Amino acid sequence: MDKPGTRGTDEAFYKFVQLANDAVLKLLGIESGHLYTVQAETLKTKNISPDIVAAPTEGSGDVVIMECQGYHDPFIRHRLAGAVSMYCDRKKYAGPILPVIFYTERSYFEAALPMKIADTTGGYTIQGQFKEIILEELTEKDLLAVDPRLVVLAPFTVSKKVSIEELIGIAQHWGGLVSRAYPDDVSTELIDVIALFVLSRFHDVSREEVIAMLNVDLAKTRAGQDIFQMGELEGELKGELKGELKNAREMVIEALETKFGWVPGDLCDKINQIEMRASLKELHRLAIKTLDLETFEAEFEKVLTQGDSQVN
Repeated sequence: MDKPGTRGTDEAFYKFVQLANDAVLKLLGIESGHLYTVQAETLKTKNISPDIVAAPTEGSGDVVIMECQGYHDPFIRHRLAGAVSMYCDRKKYAGPILPVIFYTERSYFEAALPMKIADTTGGYTIQGQFKEIILEELTEKDLLAVDPRLVVLAPFTVSKKVSIEELIGIAQHWGGLVSRAYPDDVSTELIDVIALFVLSRFHDVSREEVIAMLNVDLAKTRAGQDIFQMGELEGELKGELKGELKNAREMVIEALETKFGWVPGDLCDKINQIEMRASLKELHRLAIKTLDLETFEAEFEKVLTQGDSQVN
């Protein structure tokens, strides 16, 4: 199952790295002069999204292990550190490694906790440093200056506030640049990747609008089929979440009814409007331990306010 909110970013990014190869390495500051092979390595369990590994085919260049981060995850650096450790163990490799995280947005970078683990005595610490690039802080000009093939990443450099009319023109411009930067046999695939990056960056843009602006048929490509499947999975996830919230609300109301014999209708209505599982969990605890319904109602708004502050 895909990570929440990615709309297929991992798979599209892997396809891009495969086809652009050394162009991505240039963006990382690697000018080794020898060939790299890009492959997918499933280094972590319970995760269908592979880590992207670029390994030198000869010579002594760094092995590059990449993550494309398109959602909030405080432990992304820890996960990448784990992937690095597992790669070294499985490959029996003790050479140089460059761990890289491409954040599609600054907020995803800011959400990441520092990679630092200390023991209780403070005497031993594991720390990790990474090459990190925030794509939305680059410009199309920045990418093209490194290598014209990097235009595929340009959707992440455009403001999310751009109008659909402007985006149509810009996307068609990208399509032309891709056709000039890549051979005909791969340019079509990479225009599909741009389409998927547009979907990932601009959540209000529909698949139909992207298909029209780039003249692609995502249903006929592997990457496109993946994104349609992601949409189905997202629908399933939303359905599961809806069911979980319903159960959590019923548990709060049931706890109140069990303890006090009845629950005012307006309070039931308020509980049934809550969309945060954490708030419902706290209200369930409050319903169990509170001594009277008046106290519960007095604490009710405080719980909701705390939940809102955590989100904001």
